[in-house]
Amino acid sequence: MRNKLGIFLVLLVILNLFMGYEIIKDKEKEIIDLDEFSDYYSESEEENGGYILLDSKFKIYEKQYSAISEKVKEESVKRDAVIEYVVKKGDTLSGIANKFGQSQSVLKYNNPKTGKYLKIGEKLKITRGNSVNYKVAKGDSLSKIASLFGKSVSEIKEANNLTSNALQVNQDLIIDNPKVNLARLSKGKDGFSPYQPLNITKVNSPFGRRLHPVLKRWIGHMGVDLKAHYIDVRASEAGVVTFSGVMGGYGKLIIIKHSNGYETRYAHLNSIKVKKGARVNRGQLIAQSGQTGRVTGPHLHYEIRKNGTPVDPMKYF
Repeated sequence: MRNKLGIFLVLLVILNLFMGYEIIKDKEKEIIDLDEFSDYYSESEEENGGYILLDSKFKIYEKQYSAISEKVKEESVKRDAVIEYVVKKGDTLSGIANKFGQSQSVLKYNNPKTGKYLKIGEKLKITRGNSVNYKVAKGDSLSKIASLFGKSVSEIKEANNLTSNALQVNQDLIIDNPKVNLARLSKGKDGFSPYQPLNITKVNSPFGRRLHPVLKRWIGHMGVDLKAHYIDVRASEAGVVTFSGVMGGYGKLIIIKHSNGYETRYAHLNSIKVKKGARVNRGQLIAQSGQTGRVTGPHLHYEIRKNGTPVDPMKYF
């Protein structure tokens, strides 16, 4: 009786293992019918059931947003001079930033010595509006400063009532609503703080390992696919165009070489507006997005490489 029971249990274990293997095998089978594939290019999250598929290598970043009233913004912009604020009991960085209509990144940039925790009696520099205070250094020019903060020369001249492009060392400039990662600038690592290639940045397909919708293989995705339906594409940083044309699955592609070993790539373009060898400025219009190359719909494939190694572009935005 015991022998029969033992044999029965062994057979039951083998059956469970076999069934488990078949279930796993079925889940990992290659998708052949594109209609069964999770569409990267749907118009809404609702069509995808509100979910995106990620593997364990992906990281989730949380960012807290706080609303600033229009009245506070208006009052802050009207303020002409830089003022000093003395930290009181109960103050927080976010609270002070909201009070003066600024982002926390702007407040931290203007006060680089401020740590994670505020001290009662600590004095903070508060600029007008959501602006940073920049002190002109030797070798600076308006175009260089504009490129650094993602602004135009005319915008900086207007904000500072400048009538010429001449600057003086140690001159203070106000930069309204900078369009860069101020945390990276303030850390002063290697100065690479890319301008967003599109006015909107919605990630259709993230950086890393993914099942390619056309090749139907798990591959390393060396960039991010950004939602872009035939819209303007701009250079992320000043540099030299090292490639401008068609390259295999990339379709129409632009590669720009920047300083400090950085390179950016813009693929699947509909039209290209710069030639190989051209020098481009930060934020300059370089192309129109499209769906050339190996794609299932219009989007912008965007890459950042450091010394030839691809890095996740979303770490910069």
